[in-house]
Amino acid sequence: MAASRIWGRSMEKKQIRKEIFAARKNLTEEALKEGSHRICQKIFAMDVFQEAAAIYVYMDCKGEASTRELIEEAWKQGKRVAAPKVFGEEMTYFYINSYEDLEPGYFQIPEPKEGCQEAADEEALLIVPGVAFDKNRHRCGYGKGFYDRYLSVHKAHPTIAIALDFQVVPEVPADAFDIFPDMLVTPLRTIRGREATLEEIGRQAQAAKPILQKLGTNEKNRVLRDAATRLVERAAYLLEANRTDVEKAVASGMNPGLVDRLTLTEERIAGMAEGLNQLVALEDPIGEVLSMKKRPNGLLIGQKRVPLGVVGIIYESRPNVTADAFGLCFKTGNAVILKGGSDAIHSNQAIVEVLAEVLVENGLPESCIQLIGSTDRAVTTAFMRLNQYVDVLIPRGSARLIKAVVENSTIPVIETGTGNCHIYVDASADLEMAVDIIFNAKTQRIGVCNACESLVVHESVVQKLLPVLKRRLDEKHVELRGDKQALEAVEGIVPATEEDWGREYLDYILSIKTVSSLDEAIAHINRYNTGHSEAIITENYGNAQRFLEEIDAAAVYVNASTRFTDGFEFGFGAEIGISTQKLHARGPMGLLALTTTKFIIYGNGQVRP
Repeated sequence: MAASRIWGRSMEKKQIRKEIFAARKNLTEEALKEGSHRICQKIFAMDVFQEAAAIYVYMDCKGEASTRELIEEAWKQGKRVAAPKVFGEEMTYFYINSYEDLEPGYFQIPEPKEGCQEAADEEALLIVPGVAFDKNRHRCGYGKGFYDRYLSVHKAHPTIAIALDFQVVPEVPADAFDIFPDMLVTPLRTIRGREATLEEIGRQAQAAKPILQKLGTNEKNRVLRDAATRLVERAAYLLEANRTDVEKAVASGMNPGLVDRLTLTEERIAGMAEGLNQLVALEDPIGEVLSMKKRPNGLLIGQKRVPLGVVGIIYESRPNVTADAFGLCFKTGNAVILKGGSDAIHSNQAIVEVLAEVLVENGLPESCIQLIGSTDRAVTTAFMRLNQYVDVLIPRGSARLIKAVVENSTIPVIETGTGNCHIYVDASADLEMAVDIIFNAKTQRIGVCNACESLVVHESVVQKLLPVLKRRLDEKHVELRGDKQALEAVEGIVPATEEDWGREYLDYILSIKTVSSLDEAIAHINRYNTGHSEAIITENYGNAQRFLEEIDAAAVYVNASTRFTDGFEFGFGAEIGISTQKLHARGPMGLLALTTTKFIIYGNGQVRP
């Protein structure tokens, strides 16, 4: 019985070998060269290569991923290089200092010549070949067992298996004696047995940059459409991962508004997909020439829109940000590194996994989007200082998070602020409209930065407005905290404190401040707002215009809910965040916010006198 089982598994590996060998025959020399180059570039970015004093590497033949670029870079960096030589059923490594040290050996594979020194680096990085691998790093070799026998004795080697992507199959049968490589590197994927370090993530993002920046609009749109479709197709998987995060959040007593931010539903996943599809429909800003002027000396000097490069995003709770960030960065040719909160780690990992599948299926490296898996705060702080790899950092979340990023980052930061959003009900307001707008802005979603947190009411309408408004808000059990005049207007309001005027509650709580004039309303709002979104309800054109001109915020509304401050609602597709600063970007940040410009100059031989 045992022999029968082994034979059956052996036949399965035999079939895998047969299929892969057939695929190799159809591989073009150009595809092999490009794939091998990508693999080597990814390995160069890894700490394990950077820190290795010696590299033990197989000599490729018969359509295997080439190791020559690895060998030559190792020699260039002064690392020792060793290649294997077969003696009967055993394999031993010998140092080689040039290709002249090699000759045809076992099965005509290049091997070190007699006289080469036997290698003795027990912790050298060892590059493992193979016929096929699966996503668990199970390996199908050539059936001779050389590497399993060698590694069973020499256990200290860090190991990297390399293969082309067609060599990754759904499943490779594994036996008890099989030794799995620490990681598998293909042109498009890196399958690890450990988390990547920040340095590796940064280097991989840098390596993805030129690939992304060469993509045309049609290629980018195809990937975005595929990603939108796949998110909906994999909704059950995403919801299952999200359920783990939500259950943990509820058990820990998380604020209901934050739980709402964290929660995915089929409708919200469909919204994520729709955001990606909206991006497809938008004009690609990359490559746009903004101006072109001829100077007196004949030089043509213009400006062209280009990607930022590598965008880092630190965010809390909202899994939808993961898909939004990918879509916006991908459309603008930027690689993106994400650091989500620990409360959404399972949701974020699932979304990134789905998006990475789409990238690989479209022939692009999964490192176009990377998620930092560690939930350690020290890792977050270290990420803020990865300025040698990251071009811009965008925080999304609480005031505490944003403050920490602004104060600790050595990377340029686009600040996305918190939302203490006000609605001012003017003396001339349509009160029925006011109640509808306030109810929507406060209760439609409480855990978002564009929800109304503060109400300012002209004293002439406070007695008429508040009783009606309170009855409406009681439907959602909203707690009202008001000043003296608000308390006198209706029962059931809690006295407000000075702290209430500046708070972002993210809860069913609303502060109410009474004012005697538009001037007082504007002064109060500009003192306590966070520069996000402010609204006036009025029938007075002059007051509306003054409010629009004098309120200092990224978005200012007349007779509309603050809940519209959103990239999707503004027609930007998904959004990367809502900037409350004034340099580079302000308000909902769509595609343009993730670009910069460079000067392009055409001459015909001009030299500066």
